[in-house]
Amino acid sequence: MPIAVAAIVLLVQRVHLPAFLAMMATVVVYGIAADMTFQSVGKAFGLGFTSALEQVGLLVVAGSLVGAVLLRTPLGTGTAAAAGALAGLGGSAAGGLALLQPAGQEAPRRALGMALTLLAVAALVAPSPLAVAAASVMKADIRTMMMVAVPIAVVAVALGWWHVARQVPPTPTPGRISWAWLCIGIPVALLVIQSIAQMPSEPLGKGGAREFYIGISKPLMLTAIAITLAVVLARRWEPSMLIGRSWAPLLLAVGASGGLGRVFDETGMAELLAEHALHPRYGVLTPFLAAAIVKTMQGNSLTAVLTAMGMVEPMLPALGLDSASGRALAAAAVGAGSMAVCHVNDPFFWIAAAMGKLSPGRALYVISLGSALMAIGALVVIAALRQFV
Repeated sequence: MPIAVAAIVLLVQRVHLPAFLAMMATVVVYGIAADMTFQSVGKAFGLGFTSALEQVGLLVVAGSLVGAVLLRTPLGTGTAAAAGALAGLGGSAAGGLALLQPAGQEAPRRALGMALTLLAVAALVAPSPLAVAAASVMKADIRTMMMVAVPIAVVAVALGWWHVARQVPPTPTPGRISWAWLCIGIPVALLVIQSIAQMPSEPLGKGGAREFYIGISKPLMLTAIAITLAVVLARRWEPSMLIGRSWAPLLLAVGASGGLGRVFDETGMAELLAEHALHPRYGVLTPFLAAAIVKTMQGNSLTAVLTAMGMVEPMLPALGLDSASGRALAAAAVGAGSMAVCHVNDPFFWIAAAMGKLSPGRALYVISLGSALMAIGALVVIAALRQFV
């Protein structure tokens, strides 16, 4: 896989291929090298491409069009961090970041700090689907896990902003918040409502109520809400702003990254490598490594969490984590592992890179290394807590 990542960076930066073409070419060569048939490579790539566009693609378009129509000024540092934390609680980390594209315009440092904040909160803090899934499968009490996860997330976010500040210079563009941000705030809030509605305890009700909250938070509805509010709040009708195609390269890169991750997953290497991390002597490092390996190999944080938990949960007594606090720490360790490493097979990576105006090579250094740094920092805090609980 490292060779495939290097090939994509080389094709984009040296050969000047568009990112989606570079990923498509790499997928073909990688599939052949992995002894996959042409049919299986094509099918896996197509399924991953379609899934990524379905889940994230429309929100990429929505964020870009809202920025073109109405929001041309970024958020300030504190507001951007708060927006990233709120979006991290939603049902889709990549979808939330796609909606927040206008928040980072002409302010790459703030955009990247916001992206890493979103990544950390999505991995660790309920009602994010990752945190809820981890708590559910590990049979951890959600309140106990929140008490553990929130300080861990704070440390991870601080490390993320520190890393971005070292790598990206500040910009003089001032931040501004206004009522116009409702066209982004409302869809982001609906993503959070979707997360709450999908919790196993069904706090927002069952049956029709649950289906309503989930349905109104689908990408199509969120896109319609965001664009309609942007046009209304702009108080002017300029169709030319809606026919731009600036979002097309990012949209194709998002789809291709989903296809790339699916092909990586089809080889079965993620699970095979994760099994080598399953050793009773590793303690909280075991769930962390299992999730990190799967996430790095195939790019989907939720799949990484579910796969790692399925492997680790039967081992909790042997790991010394078969208690209320131990299960909460194990769930947090899985969440921390699902942060790393965010790279070219993850749509989130390409959206953050576009917001930060980074080349793929530079994005690996800022975003991928930043996600790894946050994950390791979170693991250190978890290991420290393990000594006292």
